[in-house]
Amino acid sequence: MSYVPAREMEQVRIGKGYVLKEHEKHYPENYPCTINSATYFLKVDGNKLEGKANLSMECRKGQMILNGRHFTVKEFSVNGRATYYYDGNTFRFDVDSGPNSLTMSYSASLMGSVQRLEEMSEVSTTGETENPIYWIPSLAEPTMKTKTELYVQVKKPLMAVSNGELREVRDLGDWVEYHWVMDFPHSFYLTSLAVGEFSTFKEQVDGVVLEYYLPKGFEDYLWNLESTRRAMKFFSSYTGVAYPFKRYAQVVLFGMNGGMEYITSTHLTWRVLHDRRADAEYSADSLIAHELAHQWFGDLVTTKDWPNIWLNEGFATYFQALFTEADKGREEFLYDMYTKLKTYLEETEEYTRPIVSRYYKWPDELFDRHTYQKGALVLHALRNALGDEIFREGIRTYLEQHTGKSVDTEDFRKSMERVSGQDLSQFFDLYVYSAGHPELTVSIQYNETPVVVLEQSEPSYPLELELKIVSNSTAEIRKVKMTSARVEIPVPSLRYVCVDPEFKVFAVVNDNQPEEMLVSETEDPSIMCRIRSAKGLSKYTDEKAIKALGRLLDDGFWGVAYEAAVSLGKIKTQEALNELSSHRLSNPKARRGIAKALSEFKYDERAAELAISMLRREENYYVKAELIRSIGKIGIQKYQEEVKRYYAEDSHLDVVRSAVLEALAQFGSQENYDFILEKAFKGESFPVRESATRWLGKFGDRAVDPLSVLVRDRLPRVRSSAVEALAETSSLKALPILQSVIRNEDEDGRIRALALRKTYSLGKIQSK
Repeated sequence: MSYVPAREMEQVRIGKGYVLKEHEKHYPENYPCTINSATYFLKVDGNKLEGKANLSMECRKGQMILNGRHFTVKEFSVNGRATYYYDGNTFRFDVDSGPNSLTMSYSASLMGSVQRLEEMSEVSTTGETENPIYWIPSLAEPTMKTKTELYVQVKKPLMAVSNGELREVRDLGDWVEYHWVMDFPHSFYLTSLAVGEFSTFKEQVDGVVLEYYLPKGFEDYLWNLESTRRAMKFFSSYTGVAYPFKRYAQVVLFGMNGGMEYITSTHLTWRVLHDRRADAEYSADSLIAHELAHQWFGDLVTTKDWPNIWLNEGFATYFQALFTEADKGREEFLYDMYTKLKTYLEETEEYTRPIVSRYYKWPDELFDRHTYQKGALVLHALRNALGDEIFREGIRTYLEQHTGKSVDTEDFRKSMERVSGQDLSQFFDLYVYSAGHPELTVSIQYNETPVVVLEQSEPSYPLELELKIVSNSTAEIRKVKMTSARVEIPVPSLRYVCVDPEFKVFAVVNDNQPEEMLVSETEDPSIMCRIRSAKGLSKYTDEKAIKALGRLLDDGFWGVAYEAAVSLGKIKTQEALNELSSHRLSNPKARRGIAKALSEFKYDERAAELAISMLRREENYYVKAELIRSIGKIGIQKYQEEVKRYYAEDSHLDVVRSAVLEALAQFGSQENYDFILEKAFKGESFPVRESATRWLGKFGDRAVDPLSVLVRDRLPRVRSSAVEALAETSSLKALPILQSVIRNEDEDGRIRALALRKTYSLGKIQSK
């Protein structure tokens, strides 16, 4: 019988629960041509597009392909030959050795990842991975790079915004033509188009023109984008590579759900726009920084293929956090990283996978929390392992060596090795090419003196940790190397210990010290020590633990107070409720923690009364919404009429109305079902429709038929909410509807992937 070490088990290499029978293994495509330039002449009229494309290619003799979905082809020739094969998605044609010229005329209906909102007079491309193939002949794979030139005709008063430099605007009577040139080679998916009625604002930073395109009527929200200047200065300084292009535009669009980093012209969701009242808890800064960071990580240097997409997304996620540190301080940065850890861990409850994985059905499946949040956590661990100075030099080297190129993870590893002088094979093998993460527990045993015990779950990782050992008179930072799964450290005098107080390693730390030590740890200067002590104290229900958590509710940093409130909610005793009720917190982010904690007190009259009293005096939109959700989860029926009255209240992104819908779904009843059903189809706003659709799932079988319509809605987020809701119905009737989403070739890949996983989860529910 052979023994395979835990570290080498297949689960570590592939992950757990991620690979499905529908998945295939994907590698980069090999093409016989490079595309030197692509010129497009486009006329956008409603949902119709008339196009002409001229592509200049350098090839070796063979067969080349281009993608274009649902095109009606009017003319096609390569080097004067009109011979080609087209199946509705892919063009196949022969090319000669040397220069080749392709010309195509076509028409297309704007669909797929091109979002058209007639009521907003808006047409826009909306993101990866198949964005370009619905409107220009192109390649969906990121490995091919080309220069692009767009001539776009639109009806007045519409504008057409794209990449690079605006060379000319030609007046054509009722129409106007915009001529955009992007002379830096880039992947086709980074080519953008935004058509709409915009108000334009410009400024300069270090010679770069910053452009802001806001929807007409929303000019007063320009201040929401004011962090752009600071972020650009920071990224240029930190990476050692100045912003690499002449222009950076941000186009705010109603058709966008998040952000998309098209080269020199980012598309941002309209949800970034908010009033001063919302600004106390809501900020566009993180999204702005994330998308801007992509201009270096994704646009200047681009992933070679989708399995290496963390080189775009993990990097942008981490550099957003680095900007947060520079802009808002160390504690905000640490809590941001801690939140990323929690977000990633939520996904590991469903599945784990290596960051670089070649298994998928649609590449969109890889745009998950392993790519974004885990990728950022790995970069943070690498930065701390190498030191900030070497890390920054490695980043500069990586960007400079690969400018304009397509890269994989090995390119990044080699750049970091060259600068650091270290072999990083093991680091990348453990954290990038393997699933999972380190998880360790700290506990205290007693011999003649206390012994700090650090123990890892299998498989264990070689970790270098800082251990803060605090006695009654001293505080010492001791560096500990974990070369085995268990380490014991005798300590003559010990008040408490804090593992990794500055959150330098990527590891889950379970703080299992005795209660008295956890109480002492709540007074530590490090927010990570205080947060871990708050989490550890949630296991206790006595007065000492509750009072210690109560003191943390008044902590100087809001994130600690939030975590303390959540821990008090987990305790669920009347004493814990008393503690929550006795604090009036000035920071709305901390108050939101108390509001969330109240949801743990199911059917508790006092908790419901407290939530109602807080709701009546609350001004912040997001705290109100959290209180309303908690009242619904507490579940005492007599409060639903008061909750419903808040539906009349306007709020940022309609968070209050959306929370009312969620609470009413928790309360149940036919009347509530009818109300939510109406709002799913005819809600006051996009967010209301999304929320109403999502919570229809609470009503089981009766919701399946309307959800079968909503999965075909024009709004992607409504369709995604409908998929979530169908799974929540636990109805067998939902399965064929989910399967129809999976089969829909024109559906967004992330929604298809969600539907696929929901069919598996629904099957498990039915089998039980």
